Amino acid sequence: MPFTPFHLGFGVFVFSILIFLDPIALLIGTILIDVEAFMRLVLNLTPLHGILHSLLGVMVFFLPTVLISWGCYKIFKLERYLRKFNWGISIISSLIGLFSHIFFDTILYSEMMMFYPFSRKKGILFGIISVRMDYYILTILFCTGIIVLGIRYMIKRYKNKKENENQLLGEHKQIN
Repeated sequence: MPFTPFHLGFGVFVFSILIFLDPIALLIGTILIDVEAFMRLVLNLTPLHGILHSLLGVMVFFLPTVLISWGCYKIFKLERYLRKFNWGISIISSLIGLFSHIFFDTILYSEMMMFYPFSRKKGILFGIISVRMDYYILTILFCTGIIVLGIRYMIKRYKNKKENENQLLGEHKQIN
């Protein structure tokens, strides 16, 4: 697995382009599946990537991902900053995040059974790019996503400033 935080790079990039997605479900989806790898590491089990690093894992983890996102929206009142929570968008976002995790790990690890339980074939995408390239791609996606989000923020801020100036100008004209 790419060091778990690197998976966030894909989620940040996708959210920067598809701004309507649920960023919490998307980002949690990119990393939550590594609970399995962590537990296997702690319990000293091999291989590090078991059957939950597959389509089965996506099926197992998508509901907890969506519920965690919903909880974050409620607890932290995220609707002040993000769009209103939507179950359908959250499900789609979590699935994108979970599938991306499986995809990037399948490239790096020969023990990955991407299509389990439908197929037990291992290493379907193993080695199509190097470990280093996988990290580079995820890092570039993260940086690009941050830049795009920053540009979006600056544009929104500029538009809000112009709207406020126009409102003040309109109020000033009404007074005179």
